[in-house]
Amino acid sequence: MTWNNLLAWSLQIALLVAVAEVAARLLRWRVPAARLLYWQAALLACLALPLVGPWKHTSATASGSVSAVTIMQPAGLPAHHGIPLREVIAVLLAAGILVRGIWLTAGFRRLRQYRRQARWLASREGASLCLCEAVSSPVTFGFLRPVVLLPSHFSDLELEVQEAILCHELLHVRRRDWLFTVGEEFVRTLFWFHPAIWWVLAEIGLAREQEVDRQVVASTQARDQYVDALLAIAGRRFQPDLAPASPFLRKRHLKQRVVSILEEVRMSKTRLVSSFAAAMGVLVAACWLASFTFPLSAAPQAVADGSDGNVIHVLAPPTRQPLQQNTVIVAARVDAGGNVIDAQVLAGPDEVRKLALQHVLNSRRPTSAAEHTDQLSVVFEPETGPLSLISITGVSDQVRADLLARLPVHEGDMLGPEQIVQVNQVAHEFGLGVVSVRLLAQSKRALIIGAAPASIRVGSNVQAVKIRVKTVPVYPVAAKQAGIEGVVKLQALIGKDGTVDNLSVISGHPLLVPSALEAVRQWVYEPTMLNGEPVGVETEIDVNYTLVK
Repeated sequence: MTWNNLLAWSLQIALLVAVAEVAARLLRWRVPAARLLYWQAALLACLALPLVGPWKHTSATASGSVSAVTIMQPAGLPAHHGIPLREVIAVLLAAGILVRGIWLTAGFRRLRQYRRQARWLASREGASLCLCEAVSSPVTFGFLRPVVLLPSHFSDLELEVQEAILCHELLHVRRRDWLFTVGEEFVRTLFWFHPAIWWVLAEIGLAREQEVDRQVVASTQARDQYVDALLAIAGRRFQPDLAPASPFLRKRHLKQRVVSILEEVRMSKTRLVSSFAAAMGVLVAACWLASFTFPLSAAPQAVADGSDGNVIHVLAPPTRQPLQQNTVIVAARVDAGGNVIDAQVLAGPDEVRKLALQHVLNSRRPTSAAEHTDQLSVVFEPETGPLSLISITGVSDQVRADLLARLPVHEGDMLGPEQIVQVNQVAHEFGLGVVSVRLLAQSKRALIIGAAPASIRVGSNVQAVKIRVKTVPVYPVAAKQAGIEGVVKLQALIGKDGTVDNLSVISGHPLLVPSALEAVRQWVYEPTMLNGEPVGVETEIDVNYTLVK
């Protein structure tokens, strides 16, 4: 799910940025401030898509009262080898973020080093003006103590050019642009792999510089001198970007900035506001389009199980011939707490009566004021049907993602016997041995894959019918003489061969417990099969001692 959501989010961003770029070209904005605000809003929309978009929900059962029908997996299949593709992609993504993070950290340290090596010239508007031989273009950074690093050849420039450059850098200081630049570099680090994010950040950087250029020209009324300043810096040797600080000029922006300065751009306030409102509407529509085109997947939501009132829907067991009648009527005696304490089959096909009885005994009914009898219908449905949920348990997130990618069926597909066999084969390659189908509400099916348990827990009523050898406990003489009656409740672990491996006392009179332990240790049960293999069973055993009067 995580990988699918990352891919969907990336596609959402790509679609949103594509629509935003088309809208920007149609509107033909030439006002840098409007373009800057527009692309900043587009960037925020890209980051907020998971918060504002709809999430696709799947369903999961909230109760275990509807048991799974277990299918035996084929043996002798080869094990899965090799490095999964998604693991390779995860390593590449993490490595890219790490490299960008190291590069950004090195940039902070380099700026700090330049600040220490620079020669102080003056202070203007709260910023320190310093000469630094390590830079070839003016650079401004810092928030509480902003610094403007000027190249060593700055003093060789004409006075008008120097004043234009200083006006540009001090405007960055007043606008607190360095904070925005740092934030954008962190976004670039996290999304280093996404070209659409790089495109948006480039548009933001260009629009910001063009807006500062416009303010410099409006302030100094020296358009020609400012263009000369740009050309003078452009004629010098350029060095790599000093992220997270923006240089006075990037060569790839020179042409756009000069054209923007020389053009007389005039837009009425009404036209500007209306076009900007239209652009924001386009962004909202693009968010909606991207979110619905590539929806994200939420964690499964709990819903009711396959029970509907007095009807219990379960999957039909494998039989040689299809069931002619698929409903079993069961009378269940229910106590006030909703526990089924006894049940009797009234009608239904013989081959599924026992299974229906087990489902009813393991189910829970609504609580009531007193003990009562319910008439329940157990409906057996065919295995084939729509698959609404795939659940993989007992494995890591990476193994779960790899297994989902290899499965021959996905949510929404029809699930039949052939698909179940193929799923068993894939699960076996990943070392998993339990593949089962669980029926959800509205006749939908869930595919459950997990590791085979060492033992399972079974209700005492269900396990009691599997006793093959039952030694009757001897009533202790001391208890008879003292008139002691009661129930000894034991916790038992029944081995794969049906013998009692371990016993512990839950409750009971001390005079009755030794006799109960001695007798139950000799009991033998019918082995419990799971996935075609015997498993251990944890259950509770009640031994009743009653005096004959």
